Amino acid sequence: MSGGTQTTCYQFRVAGAPADPETSPEGPFCPPNIHSGEEEGGTWMDGEGTLYQVDGEFIKNLATLYQDKEWQMYDVNTGEITVIDGARGCEVAGNPNPIEGFDNFCLECPLEELGGGIEKTVVIPKVPVPAAEPTSLAGRANTGVALNGVLFGPPAPLELILSSHTLGVLDDCGAHANPHEGYHYHTATGCSEIGIQEDGHSPMIGYALDGYAIYAREDKDGNVPAGLDDCGGETDPVRGYHYHASAPGVNQIFGCFMGEKGHFLDEEGGERPPQDPPGE
Repeated sequence: MSGGTQTTCYQFRVAGAPADPETSPEGPFCPPNIHSGEEEGGTWMDGEGTLYQVDGEFIKNLATLYQDKEWQMYDVNTGEITVIDGARGCEVAGNPNPIEGFDNFCLECPLEELGGGIEKTVVIPKVPVPAAEPTSLAGRANTGVALNGVLFGPPAPLELILSSHTLGVLDDCGAHANPHEGYHYHTATGCSEIGIQEDGHSPMIGYALDGYAIYAREDKDGNVPAGLDDCGGETDPVRGYHYHASAPGVNQIFGCFMGEKGHFLDEEGGERPPQDPPGE
């Protein structure tokens, strides 16, 4: 484990793609025109709690939203939005740093360009091991896996992405793809809420890399639990300690790790356990 503990773990493969495309479909992402409706585009988040619907009007008003006149992601004559997709889109999606000669574009990486997904082997502790101190989600490592097999990604580097006047748009499930992780979530919008709880508690959506379960933000009556800790967690007699998903738009699935983390295996099968100092 990340703190050096040796314990029994579950090890399993995920496809890096939606397990059930009918209930968790990929896309849409970038709208084609500034006159496009919300059904033709995905979503974008501000990192503070607002989740925007990326329709044509949203793209048209980016300069106003960000108070930056350099935003100009469409042709003023045709209204056509500048989109980088296909193989080139996946290449750019794999590197969030500004790329010389490319700015003011909406980015898409179709799963078909990735052979349908990027398989990963996940190692998660069977019984969570509490850490000495909470560990932040900082960095580019995935944070867990949903019950439908989709990875929970880390917070997206919003400032870095926006610095090149780019949008790496998410779909309505709060996910997109890149050539390193395949299809993965950056926020929880309801597509993985399949672990229904008989007592009306929020449905379960997956597991964090430290083995603690993650539940949706709201219960069956739409209530958000009060008194959550900094990681978004709480303890109850039925589920023990568990996380609740952050609000869509916050740019994280949950707040931080309360337990020692498991890890992913590299392509050669070797272990890659993260060694994080407490509180990093």
